[in-house]
Amino acid sequence: HRTSLTNDIIWKTPSLTTKKGFVNAIEGMLRNTNYEARKTGEYKDVGTVNEINGVLGYKSSLPMKKDGINYSNIFSPNFMVRFAPGHMRDMGKEGESLNYAKLYSLNKTSEIEEGLSAIVGFDFKINEKENDTEKLSLSLGQVFNYEENRDRPSKSSLDQKMSDVVGEINYNFSKIGNIGYKILLDNNLNDLNYNEVSTELNFGPVQFNLDYLEENKHVGTEHYASSGISLNFNDQNKLSFSTKKNFKTNSTELYNLGYQYSVDCLTAGLVYRREFYQDSSLETNDTLMFTITFVPFGG
Repeated sequence: HRTSLTNDIIWKTPSLTTKKGFVNAIEGMLRNTNYEARKTGEYKDVGTVNEINGVLGYKSSLPMKKDGINYSNIFSPNFMVRFAPGHMRDMGKEGESLNYAKLYSLNKTSEIEEGLSAIVGFDFKINEKENDTEKLSLSLGQVFNYEENRDRPSKSSLDQKMSDVVGEINYNFSKIGNIGYKILLDNNLNDLNYNEVSTELNFGPVQFNLDYLEENKHVGTEHYASSGISLNFNDQNKLSFSTKKNFKTNSTELYNLGYQYSVDCLTAGLVYRREFYQDSSLETNDTLMFTITFVPFGG
């Protein structure tokens, strides 16, 4: 059993652009944690415990822009150095996998990861001038730790000297559709540890989505594809259907069929769900659920 209270003080200097075009910023965080734990095995069991942890980061980037007739290209190499003194609890078997959204965060897990590290990466964007929209974005980066630390989550690869190479690609191929790709490439540059593709198509009253995910090695073992389609009859009535295919078991996991009715103050829905099991001795599980949401109070 554990009860805790955590307070974070976060500060960041305004971004400063030098004469040579570098954009620099310094940020830091101070975390004060008070907790009491009993028989947890991972926290101190000595009454009320007070812990203070801090982290300091310095980030620099160099945005470079090239204007064309119809498009503008922006390439921005990024560099960040981060230092967190002190000690962290053992999270070797916990935590989430690394992704690009967390790459330049002061803490990439629920705890402040101790140690000295550098983050190197870049962002590349193509913007369409006519509509002032982003056509393509490509981001890539990696964390370099001064030393290995097995207290950091192994699933995130932050426990190694070099983390996985993390990247994102987003492409808006038309006004009605886009495709996104997220990747974790092992630091040996040969193995894909995470592979996710998501696609959305919007044909006005009809929307369609298709997602594919594959995890390997320390990241996990998930491997599936899911898809869905929705039909908007009008502003009030919507019909949707979704399904999920598990490639580990080579079986369909579920079907969802739902109807939704919306007015200004509430949304009501009826959802039928059928779940399948890998064990043939177990029958399928059918669920019929009625949902209602009052705006703005919730469901």
